[in-house]
Amino acid sequence: MKIFDTLSKRHHYFATGRKVDRLGKKRNFKIFVCGPTVYDYCHLGHARVFLFYDLVSRFLRLQGAEVTFVMNITDIDPKISARARRYGCATEKISARFTHELYSDLSQLGITGISFARVSDYVLVARHLALKLLEKDMAYSLNGNVYLDTSRTPLFGQLSAMSKHQLEDMRLDLAPNKRSPSDLLLWNTTDDIGYRYYDKTLGSGFPSAHLQDLSVLIALFKGKYQLHGGAADLIYPHHERILGQLNALSSVKHPVECWTHVGLFLNRGEKMSNSLDNAIQIRKILQRYNSNIVRLYMLSEHYRKPMLFSGSRLLTFEKLDKKISKIVSAATIVEPISSEGNKSSEFMKNFVSYIENDFDTVNALRVLSHMAEIANASASFLEILQILGLHY
Repeated sequence: MKIFDTLSKRHHYFATGRKVDRLGKKRNFKIFVCGPTVYDYCHLGHARVFLFYDLVSRFLRLQGAEVTFVMNITDIDPKISARARRYGCATEKISARFTHELYSDLSQLGITGISFARVSDYVLVARHLALKLLEKDMAYSLNGNVYLDTSRTPLFGQLSAMSKHQLEDMRLDLAPNKRSPSDLLLWNTTDDIGYRYYDKTLGSGFPSAHLQDLSVLIALFKGKYQLHGGAADLIYPHHERILGQLNALSSVKHPVECWTHVGLFLNRGEKMSNSLDNAIQIRKILQRYNSNIVRLYMLSEHYRKPMLFSGSRLLTFEKLDKKISKIVSAATIVEPISSEGNKSSEFMKNFVSYIENDFDTVNALRVLSHMAEIANASASFLEILQILGLHY
């Protein structure tokens, strides 16, 4: 299987066979996906990311690999505290409510097999990592805060393909007397967003979003794993900064084998976002279309390309969904024989080859559509439905 690696800018190859070493031990794929900040309902932009990595994990598991799929839940964030102030309640009440709503949305989409990690559960790890970076002289204290010294991580900027000059022009985490404009905030004691964690060395503060996710990665994967994923807008600064921290802590040059990114989901020409007031909630679209239709629709564009919301395309996949449903409900599955069996095997071979080719779901769905046209309810057809996560 090959999948495009944003860091190297070329495809990375993985063995997906049932036995990948001489002892017959299954390959354990560790996947980390940056999940949502739980201050509002999730929308179709989130759904596209969720559904793509659900497909990745399903395919790997059905190929015989063991998969550990972790998604973080950001429950320490200014947006959460702002929403809490608006409603006059505790920040924990807001994050707990929308964490529950996230689980509900994922269940309605038919997404399973994910382990969730709330970043608030890993603050002790974050404190330990900030102190360790200080001890290694990879970070420094300034104005009561702690910053990563990006000059000590020579690969910083490689993921986003940005030069040192471009990184310095971004001007994030503004603070007087930083060693470099690109140095990133690790531990924040300056801002008051409703979260305070005390440490006698670091002071009373909270970890940055980048350190929060790093803490989960270190705690669960020891900072070394196969796939890191998320939406394309996370390449910089979020993923660049996670990689910078990993490189500062690890002696391994590439602790993550492959960085993968899903193209943005657009509505009215802009990135779908709750803050831009152009979001279509997952639960709203599921009131009109079932999860199979939404899944087919989201997989109808290659995952790395931007995708524009289209009601007419949803209607197209509603028709395909009805056609598949009729085939499955009327089917009596027997072992395929003669020419029918050969044709079914050829369909399956083509489908898998497309999936293994950087998850070319555009052509993979063409195979499914062709099988539906000839009403071929073979075992291969049902296995394809299983890989795609379609339930009838």
